[in-house]
Amino acid sequence: MWTSRVHATDVSDAVSLTAHQFQRWIDKRYELRVTCVGQRPFPAEIHAGSEASRIDFRRDYDSLTYRVCALPAPVESGLRRLMKTLELHYLACDVLVDQDGEWFLVDINPNGQWGFVPELRVPITRALADLLEGNE
Repeated sequence: MWTSRVHATDVSDAVSLTAHQFQRWIDKRYELRVTCVGQRPFPAEIHAGSEASRIDFRRDYDSLTYRVCALPAPVESGLRRLMKTLELHYLACDVLVDQDGEWFLVDINPNGQWGFVPELRVPITRALADLLEGNE
């Protein structure tokens, strides 16, 4: 299901019938997909090139540009603690960075996609192979 902007007046009592995730709107400068394999993070900035992709980058892959980047040390160590706590060997998470440079964790996904970031396809594939072979 795509992310959509809603206002409180758009939400009825019907939301009580199933699970929903609501969060405040964050005017993002860009977002990141951080794929972690074992203890290795593979972060990439995702820059939206259309209004649709500003709301949900999955709505318009053709308008996106990517940049492999580094994580701040506290974010990287936090992801390692999260993976250890949840006993995960693979994790994809989405992070928004607002106009002031503040970071917001949007979600974590133990089965998230990673192949759409061209520069990270080979390194993540190798890291997954190493993990599966016990060579991490």
